[in-house]
Amino acid sequence: YWAGVLAGLPDVLALPTDRPRPAVRSGVGGCVEFAVSSVTVGRVRSWARERGATAFMVVHAALAVVLSKLSGGTDIAVGSAVAGRGEAALDDLVGMFVNTLVLRVECDPGLSFTELVDRVRERDLEAFAHADVPFEALVEKLNPVRSQSFSPLFQVMLAFQNYTRSQVELPGLTIAPVQVDRVAAQFDLSMSLGEAADGGYEGSLVYAADIFDPGTAARIAERFVRVLEAVVDDPSVLVRDVSVLDASERALVLDTWNESGHRVPEGLLLDGFADQVARTPDAPAVVFEDQSLTYAQFDARVNRVARLLIDAGVGPESLVAVGMRRSVEMMVGIYAVLRAGGGYVPIDPDQPRERNDHVLEAAAPVCVLTTAADRGVLPVGVELVEVDGVGVSGYSSEPVAGSELRGRVRPDNVAYVLFTSGSTGRPKGVAVSHRAIVNQLSWMISEYAFTDSDAVVQKTPITFDASVLELFGPLAVGARLVIARPDGHRDPEYLLSLIAAEGVTAAVFVPSMLGTVLADPEVRIPDSVRLVYVGGEDLPVELFGRLAAKSEARLENMYGPTEVAVTATSYRCDGRDVRTVPIGTPLWNTNGYVLDARLQPVPVGVAGELYLGGVQIARGYQGRADLTAERFVADPFGAAGARLYRTGDLVRWNTSGQLEFLGRTDFQVEVRGLRIELGEIEAALVALEEIAQAVVVVHENDLGRHLVGYVVAAGGRSVDPDTTREAVGRALPAYMVPDAVMVLDAFPVTASEKVDRKALPPPRWNTREFRAPTTPVQQVVAAVFADVLG
Repeated sequence: YWAGVLAGLPDVLALPTDRPRPAVRSGVGGCVEFAVSSVTVGRVRSWARERGATAFMVVHAALAVVLSKLSGGTDIAVGSAVAGRGEAALDDLVGMFVNTLVLRVECDPGLSFTELVDRVRERDLEAFAHADVPFEALVEKLNPVRSQSFSPLFQVMLAFQNYTRSQVELPGLTIAPVQVDRVAAQFDLSMSLGEAADGGYEGSLVYAADIFDPGTAARIAERFVRVLEAVVDDPSVLVRDVSVLDASERALVLDTWNESGHRVPEGLLLDGFADQVARTPDAPAVVFEDQSLTYAQFDARVNRVARLLIDAGVGPESLVAVGMRRSVEMMVGIYAVLRAGGGYVPIDPDQPRERNDHVLEAAAPVCVLTTAADRGVLPVGVELVEVDGVGVSGYSSEPVAGSELRGRVRPDNVAYVLFTSGSTGRPKGVAVSHRAIVNQLSWMISEYAFTDSDAVVQKTPITFDASVLELFGPLAVGARLVIARPDGHRDPEYLLSLIAAEGVTAAVFVPSMLGTVLADPEVRIPDSVRLVYVGGEDLPVELFGRLAAKSEARLENMYGPTEVAVTATSYRCDGRDVRTVPIGTPLWNTNGYVLDARLQPVPVGVAGELYLGGVQIARGYQGRADLTAERFVADPFGAAGARLYRTGDLVRWNTSGQLEFLGRTDFQVEVRGLRIELGEIEAALVALEEIAQAVVVVHENDLGRHLVGYVVAAGGRSVDPDTTREAVGRALPAYMVPDAVMVLDAFPVTASEKVDRKALPPPRWNTREFRAPTTPVQQVVAAVFADVLG
């Protein structure tokens, strides 16, 4: 019976914890007390009788709902103790007969609570009927995953203390239990309920102090009481409609932590630049190697090319592709498209031609702006305009008047279309409006106090959205834009020398590239740098510690998909003691909601999918109404017509109101039946002094799925794979220790400077030379295996 009913049981109930599980649990616990009112208990008892159930079964079902809501799973197992004295012959026998049962139930969201109780009743009665098998024997027979980090088969205990407190009266002496200060925790959570004098329940929740704080345990107990009250008040409620949030917490996550309203004047992307041209025409604007253009000179070149584009038919809602490597001409081309009223579509000449063919086919641009040096690698069959060769001397360099445009450009018109990787392998074009990106830049300029004294390096490929901040932010405030040479973004030594030579004050990095820059112990970030903002990947905690040791620059962790105009949330890394670097809070006029599958908010600390809303939401996918409808959904919390973008990212709110990134909802890593957060293993690896960078992936071969850690040694250090695995094993449970550790000189990176996981070399598995059995015991065991295996 037990082998069947517990088949496929998850090894661990993934409750939201305050800390990662230690490799070996200490057993130290804490206890919070709570109460269930007599009114609720009365309803539990009367309704249970009507259903032919017991109060325990109703409580069990309510607890299962809470655990399901908190873990995000539906397969819920709890343990419960039985007296073990079912036989009358045991009545007069002194001894301990208590046994532990595993009570498993599928908490189907589509069931009503009444139906769930019926299911729990059936399962519990079956379990009680098979209660004679000792729990220890069950564990031995079923042989679940063993770990010193968690208990086998279940991690939550439920106990009904339906007996009165013992007290023995002797002549001149009263004997009664005494509470002790130290609380032992055998499980993650142990809930006990006993009858109170007023007819209610006195409850206690013992928690493992290794992974839970007292406040978290208290909130779990409060949620249980609230759910129990709700379901006995309306037993017909569907499980999916049961909320574990109260009104105040719902308001907190939906409203208070999303108070991001800020007035941003309506305008277009180049309005700030136009103002600077009028204000400081002779100030340096664009610097590229030995070229330097003032605001007036750069604006004059932009205006001439813009008029050429207007004559070619470019206007509002027109698209123009820009296919050239980093240069002054690239900047002129991008600005000219916007000045003409169109939207630009960046093309990377170094990308495969097949990809660029698809981008051009999907975007259908009026033409492609390029240079004589870059046109040879661009697709044929499209109209190419060489910015460095076309004759524009006949066009005026004066500002383009509104009357010259082919139509009035409005804030909701498209500013650019960026093509991002699609799940089908074909890129999809994200159309972003002027309104969206103007909000982003307005926030950034205010938040980071950008002025005309700043200098920003433009090093991000223009096919990636982080480039938008570099391209337009500096010239909107009168700062200098320093353009890195083509492919210069891949060379840390060149970048540092350029930053130092040009007095650059702000730079964007992907965390893996920043890690590469900081890997050399001799490197120091130039003193001119006051701001470093990172995004695109998880930011390891240790990385901002390493930056702080080499620079006084402010480090900002930014998060945002292309579909929400570059950045949606931001977190200032200020040295606070954090286990995970948060992705922060929503920016101006942007909302972030952590929701379940029914678009309902989840509690603080509970994982859910991040949905983003507000003015920065993209218009959709160019020419893909089907995909737009799938990813951009109606906002149930906003005004009529408001939309939310489904990020596909798994996040949670922490108790400080900061969002923490947990992974992707569409790529849950599972190895040997255990859900694993790869970032936790990577953090354990980089915590070792000899390791500068770490990436963990799942490698699959004929023998199954294995964890493989790839590491880059810190400057001047060496890494021994076996020693590394042993060290990680002291910090993490055994099932999270990489099966192999590969030491690399550097990680392969993509064009956007992110680690290219697909390009990591295959792992090398150490094989040992066969050693024949020598002792009698070894020979017997080997013979048995040989016989069984044939």
